Amino acid sequence: MAGAAALPTRIARTSRDRTLITPEGVSLPITVASRGARATALLLDFIFLGIMFFVVTLGMIALAGGLVNLIDRFELDGDASGPFQFLLIVWLLAAFLSRYVWFLWFELGPRGATPGKRIVGIRIAARDGGRLSAEMVIARNLLRDIELFLPITFFASAGLDSPPAWLAAAAWLAIFLLFPCFNKDRLRAGDVIAGTWVVEAPRLKLEPPIRAPQPHVSVELYRFTDDELAEME
Repeated sequence: MAGAAALPTRIARTSRDRTLITPEGVSLPITVASRGARATALLLDFIFLGIMFFVVTLGMIALAGGLVNLIDRFELDGDASGPFQFLLIVWLLAAFLSRYVWFLWFELGPRGATPGKRIVGIRIAARDGGRLSAEMVIARNLLRDIELFLPITFFASAGLDSPPAWLAAAAWLAIFLLFPCFNKDRLRAGDVIAGTWVVEAPRLKLEPPIRAPQPHVSVELYRFTDDELAEME
């Protein structure tokens, strides 16, 4: 019994712990990100996107105001609707592409994580253990439209006078939002199609360098007497 007490304690594994096998056959322990962490990261990214798009909108408004002042100042003739329509098209194009550029740019980077994911401490990884490819990232982000944006758009266009449409959109949204709750790896539909999963990537802190203790040397050992100094001369 005394020997049993000296055995090392085994670290308990959680239900989110997995083993990733790389193409080289190396086993890497990983932890699948929790549903709460993924939701928080997505919310943070949408907040950052909203702030960025708000700044772009203010710039467009200032540009449109400057265009109006220019027309009034020089009393330019002609229809001014063309430039304003062009600015509107640019604004709509920026609104459409901003979320794709945001997620693709950061998730295709070396860290495989958007700013929201980096703050929470998670990242994207390929489930086959290989390198995260552009096709995987594009597929999982395109599926987000089907999972989230299309039902929300359907909500907005259905109107209050269409209860069946509201119920269909609510069921559509609920199915995809609750999809990670019905699989052990917390995968959304985009992860299933793309072959990815989201894992924890905590920031590693470097330990201070190990230094060997320096022996204490007494100063008295290096103190010479007057006779010894005279002999050295």
